[in-house]
Amino acid sequence: MARAFIIVLTASLVSLAGGCRTFRPAGKASLPGQPRQGQPTSASASGGSATGSTGPCLVQHGFAILTFRAVRDDYGQVSVIGEIKNAGPARQGVELQAALRDAGGRVVAVGHFYPAAYRNIVPGETWPFTYSFGRQADAVGAELRIVGTFRTMDILSAASPTPR
Repeated sequence: MARAFIIVLTASLVSLAGGCRTFRPAGKASLPGQPRQGQPTSASASGGSATGSTGPCLVQHGFAILTFRAVRDDYGQVSVIGEIKNAGPARQGVELQAALRDAGGRVVAVGHFYPAAYRNIVPGETWPFTYSFGRQADAVGAELRIVGTFRTMDILSAASPTPR
């Protein structure tokens, strides 16, 4: 089924197929789904959590998606929420990409965001994330992908005078 999505998607969205997905059952306000096995390129959620008894659903670029779920509020606004952990050896920031799909598997919204808002996350630190798509009546599924990492300069330390 994931391979069919690759054929339909544009080249810039091909990397979204597979991995971390959540799907809304009929009559439910949240969008839970099933974890995928193997080496995913994005993370999936099950019952509101991307982890099962086997650990994080996605470890990539030195980060691990610990939890991931999509929720719809009473006004039809969809948000993805979860936690990410720096599982690597370096202080770095991370960029995530979330996508919403309709019942036919078509992408209806995509958002890029930075959980630590352009800040380095220290090794071993867990950081919460949330991204709101606004009102998305057609969305029935969500996926999350780790786009990449970056390092920022500590602005406060660089601007502070050197003690004498």
